[in-house]
Amino acid sequence: MSKRVIHRALGVMPLIAVLGVAAALAGQAASADGLLACEFRAGAADGMTTIEGIVHATDAVEGSYRLSVDGGGGAGSVRINQAGAFYATPDAPATLGQVMLDSGGTYDAHLEVSGAGSTVICEELIGGRI
Repeated sequence: MSKRVIHRALGVMPLIAVLGVAAALAGQAASADGLLACEFRAGAADGMTTIEGIVHATDAVEGSYRLSVDGGGGAGSVRINQAGAFYATPDAPATLGQVMLDSGGTYDAHLEVSGAGSTVICEELIGGRI
């Protein structure tokens, strides 16, 4: 499995400030106060691979998300897109989408979460043989 988490601040800022924020947040799985963090939870249920997109928030926040999963296995290929609104608090991370897929496949999952003036992107390759 490979995992990549990207944090982007939105808004109008001088280029130098954007580069400074990106450098400070690069490679962090969790973000600073006021920002969001996302992750995937992959598992198995009833012989299928399950994938959930999760968002964590340092403060109560409303926002929107886009989840996409592409890939496949012996049963064929799949392209799934889900989107919607969410509400998360520090004590209650939000599940942003759930999919159940062929257990023999390899899937490229992409989650983009926006809220509180920030956008967080998580990407992960899920499944396949080890």
